[in-house]
Amino acid sequence: MLPLIINSIAAVFLLSTKVLAQQPEIVDEIWPEVQPIGRTGRINCTVARLNENTVTWYHEEYKQTISVGETIEVMNDIIGGLRKYEVQVRKNVDRVTYMLVIRRLRQQDAGWYQCTVRIQSVENNKWPTKKGQLTVQVAPTIRTGDTTAVLQVNRGQNSTLQCSATGIPFPNITWVRLDGGLLPVLPTPVAQFRSENLPLVNVDIQHMGIYRCVADNFIKPPAEHLAEVLVFHAPRTRVVQDSVGQAQNRRFYAKLECIVQGHPEPTVTWERVVNNGRVRITDDEKYDINKQTKDLQNLKAMESWYTLKIINVQANDYTTYYCIAENNFGRANSTIVLFETTECQGANCPSLPPSAASFSELSIILMLVISLVHIC
Repeated sequence: MLPLIINSIAAVFLLSTKVLAQQPEIVDEIWPEVQPIGRTGRINCTVARLNENTVTWYHEEYKQTISVGETIEVMNDIIGGLRKYEVQVRKNVDRVTYMLVIRRLRQQDAGWYQCTVRIQSVENNKWPTKKGQLTVQVAPTIRTGDTTAVLQVNRGQNSTLQCSATGIPFPNITWVRLDGGLLPVLPTPVAQFRSENLPLVNVDIQHMGIYRCVADNFIKPPAEHLAEVLVFHAPRTRVVQDSVGQAQNRRFYAKLECIVQGHPEPTVTWERVVNNGRVRITDDEKYDINKQTKDLQNLKAMESWYTLKIINVQANDYTTYYCIAENNFGRANSTIVLFETTECQGANCPSLPPSAASFSELSIILMLVISLVHIC
């Protein structure tokens, strides 16, 4: 009797083993898929011995069934002539691969996707499942609310510039100066610095200017942000030329140019020496006072270019002129001397008309020919 029971148990075990061996199985791992935003993602699930059973795809984050077999179960818009979702089936002997295709990837398409084989007459907690991750790469974006736009500091103070960015993968952030200068960091100033926060140590006037942070995760395009560093200090002035010449009584003008730096931005005035005293110059028909807004490529950081145009230069215009800059931290000035010349100076000088120029050249040639004849 005992041998009969043992044989029966062995037969049941062999039968159950055979049945299990014939059930579907997901045979390969579902490899991670990484694609930039806007591209197409493809996730593969390969099943052996599928027979009459069904394969489904499920988005875990949204708890949503994407497909059952080849049928899409969610809204499936047409994008560029093709559906957003598609399941492509490839068969190879006793194996079949269900590839979930997701087009025009958006950031919300990222996450874990679960492939499940629904087996008939088997409880769903025993269905084979495997998961694969879809990563949607996103180009960097600067988070302006957490990023420095303008930093105002006192001389000798320590401070920090901040640059915050998002992106997938998380971007690296690099700081440089727009003028190519060194960044004032410890232990040694450097040309570039990689970090969200740029620590500025012992800030001084030479550190004023525009700083650029670049966020890059190798997904084009990188993101950029410009931050301005302003250092409170008394004005500084310098002149383009410390002396300017011009002829008188011929309706020529003279231009005096002064470059000013300071923070807060200084108030700029002009004065001239009259009878050993100084007289304030006002913007009128005789004097044209301007702050230039173009052709500023020769300026240093935070400098401004001011001009005083003296219209129709006369004898009493030849004197010393003062460019004066003043703010809450102090006052500075530079001098320019206007002197007399016999000929017109500068860009406003008239040129000879073409006919006169041609006549002049012809006269010179004729004189040379006559001289040669006399020599011979």
